[in-house]
Amino acid sequence: MSTPRYDWWPYVKGMIRRYPDLCLKEAALHDTAITANISGMPGGGKRTDKTADAALRTLPEVNRRELEAVRAAIRHIEGLHSGKERMELVKLYYWQRSHTLFGASNAIHVSEKTALRWNRDFVMQVAENFGLIER
Repeated sequence: MSTPRYDWWPYVKGMIRRYPDLCLKEAALHDTAITANISGMPGGGKRTDKTADAALRTLPEVNRRELEAVRAAIRHIEGLHSGKERMELVKLYYWQRSHTLFGASNAIHVSEKTALRWNRDFVMQVAENFGLIER
């Protein structure tokens, strides 16, 4: 019997693929501007505390939830006995996009069946963290 197809599966895979970009966007939101105010007016009508501005900026709610779901799944995976190999599979397949799932399995020296299981476990963990499923 084959595994059932879920409507949310491509969305979760997209979440995982967007993770590095969301990390960069989140980091950029918290950077402070170093350029001088050239408006000619003190404060320029804006808040002058650049640090407070950086601390108050956030990602849109959906992006923040996606980022946290993937982060929690990464923490879970890294805590497993085979966590290092699993994360290498995720990096090669989702983030670097340099390998297919089967190519990544060869690169980290695990069977294709194991790579499929690890991928499924990671996607399901992200989906659970995001609130799409309950296990």
